[in-house]
Amino acid sequence: MKKFIIPLLTVVMVVSIILTGCAPALPPEEPELPPEEPELPPTALSKPGEWAGQTEFGKLVFTVAPDSTGISKISLHFEGEFKCGGSSVSDGQATVEKLDDVWPITNGQFSAEFSLLKGLWNVVIEGEFDQTGTQASGTWEISSGEGTTCQEGTWEASAP
Repeated sequence: MKKFIIPLLTVVMVVSIILTGCAPALPPEEPELPPEEPELPPTALSKPGEWAGQTEFGKLVFTVAPDSTGISKISLHFEGEFKCGGSSVSDGQATVEKLDDVWPITNGQFSAEFSLLKGLWNVVIEGEFDQTGTQASGTWEISSGEGTTCQEGTWEASAP
């Protein structure tokens, strides 16, 4: 019996060694990826109604349409004298209203361009609403009809 066990153990050991060497390799460990940036929630719809913000020339007032898809009216309230090109206004107000359309709000941003004083002044108002849709800020520029920038600045407004 001893003669039979020793060769059997030898065969078992040799087979074990061979099988261990032939075992399939484990796939390499995947490198740990850095954590993903948290995805920001989409910008909330801006609150409809009349928004107002202070500017260097006085006050900017704009109306967000009831469905929050655009700006339907913009008013510039000039406090003191404002000069641009050969024209000036003192303590005045200018309002531009879109009756059949709006200046669209896309991804929380808008840009409105229009003329005042029969084309003597060109106005550009750009803005962005915050993630909550209750705060907005942006830039404004008033240039002469010839294209010379008269004044520019920034504005901030809160929801009505």
